[in-house]
Amino acid sequence: MKPTIAGVIPARYASTRFPGKALALLEETPLVVHVCRRAAAARLLDRVWVATDDDRIARAVEAAGFEARMTPRDCPSGSDRIAASLAPGETWDILVNIQGDEPRIEPSVIDAVARGLIDHPECGVSTAAVSLTRREDFESPHNVKVVLTPGGQALYFSRSPIPTTARLDPAAFTAPGFVWGLKHMGLYAYRQEVLEAYAAWPPTPLERRECLEQLRFLEHGVAIQVAIVAHDSIGVDTPEELEALILRERS
Repeated sequence: MKPTIAGVIPARYASTRFPGKALALLEETPLVVHVCRRAAAARLLDRVWVATDDDRIARAVEAAGFEARMTPRDCPSGSDRIAASLAPGETWDILVNIQGDEPRIEPSVIDAVARGLIDHPECGVSTAAVSLTRREDFESPHNVKVVLTPGGQALYFSRSPIPTTARLDPAAFTAPGFVWGLKHMGLYAYRQEVLEAYAAWPPTPLERRECLEQLRFLEHGVAIQVAIVAHDSIGVDTPEELEALILRERS
C-alpha cells in the first residue's frame, strides 16, 4: 500500500534579509505560489499546503487555488512550523518540507526525497544533495556540505568544506568530472512521529554551532537518507538574488 504523503511549504513573512519574501513577484506571481505549483506537479504527493504565520501570505496562496494553514509566529524553524500546521489527530506517513523560496525546484527532486523514506524504512528523515564541481562552490560557507556512508546515509553536515581535500593529489582537481563534494539541498521528508519528536527536542550543541537544524536529528540518532539528484535549486534569500534570477531568465 502506498504511504500517505503530504508536501508542506513553510512560509513566514518576517524574513531577516528579505521581509515579505514569500510575496515577492516573479513573472507577476508570488514566489510561494511558484513553489506551490512545482509541488503540485510532484507525482508522489497526495496533498500540498502552505504553513504560514501571515494572513497576507495565506490570502495569496488561497487566491491561487492552494491550501494555507496558519501557524504561530514564533516557530524557530521550518520543521517546527510544519509540525505546528498539523491538526489534532491528523496523521501522515511522510511529510515533505519544501522550501518556500525556491521557485524553480524540480518536482522530480521532491519525489526523490519522498522516495528516500519509501525505500528506506530504517530511516526517519530523507533529503537531497547535488554534486559540487567548482572549487569556489565547495569552499563557500553559503553552501551546506554533506558527507555520506556507503549506503547513502548522512554522516555529517557542515558549512565548512567537507570532506577535506588536503591529502588528494592536486592533479585530481583538474580531472574531468572531478567532484569536490556534495551540496545539501534544503528539502526534507520526515516520518510524522520523527517530526513531532523533533519539535519537542531543544536545539542541540552541533545544531547551534553549525546553525543547521538537520543536525538535531543526527544528534538524536535519527538516520537521514540522502538522494543524490541531478537538478540543483536556486534559493532566493535577498532582493538582489531575486533580481539576478529575473535577469538570468531573461537573457
